[in-house]
Amino acid sequence: MEHHDRADELEQEADHAKESSERLEQDVEDARSEWEAKKSDESAPGAVEPEAAGPHNIEDEDPATGESKGEERQDEVEAAAEADAERDDEEG
Repeated sequence: MEHHDRADELEQEADHAKESSERLEQDVEDARSEWEAKKSDESAPGAVEPEAAGPHNIEDEDPATGESKGEERQDEVEAAAEADAERDDEEG
């Protein structure tokens, strides 16, 4: 019976180690994704790569997800430009 108890203990330790490993893996992925986002955010001092900042890379894939957001980002840029123009018209 002693061997079965020890086997159960080792199995629980293995499960705990696996859970810890999965949490660490998720933490690393979250940190990587956050860093990639900050590299293109001009408000994050020291993180911005000149090639990644601004709308000039609008057609590139999102480095964190690999998804292409070109049309969606272009729509956002155009909507922001229209809002700026309307605000300027109202002020001036």
